[in-house]
Amino acid sequence: MAKEQYYSMKQMVQLTGLSKDTLRYYEQIRVLQPVARDTNNYRKYAQADLDWLKMVKLLRATGIGVTEFIDGQLASTQKRREYLEQHQLQIEQDIQKLHRIHDFLSEKVSFLKMLEDREKKE
Repeated sequence: MAKEQYYSMKQMVQLTGLSKDTLRYYEQIRVLQPVARDTNNYRKYAQADLDWLKMVKLLRATGIGVTEFIDGQLASTQKRREYLEQHQLQIEQDIQKLHRIHDFLSEKVSFLKMLEDREKKE
């Protein structure tokens, strides 16, 4: 059996793009479950912690509040899957909405360019 890899705080900052303060805060409010400590009491993050934080960061970029993730690491696999499926559906709906907005704006920009061209010719 392979030995599990652990990451230092510095490595986690580099791998996740999150600050030290954010990592500590996430642990404090239970977005991240208590992190193991080495003999010098330094945090040692597991691969599961890294994977979880990458997902949290990605989903936060879609507008989900940090409180949505409190104790989420403890949720069952089924609960996490259901949550992700629900969020995936919401993102698909948002994409469709953004496509409609994009199409509308494209029409408006084309119309305004046509008006500009007319004004230049006059």
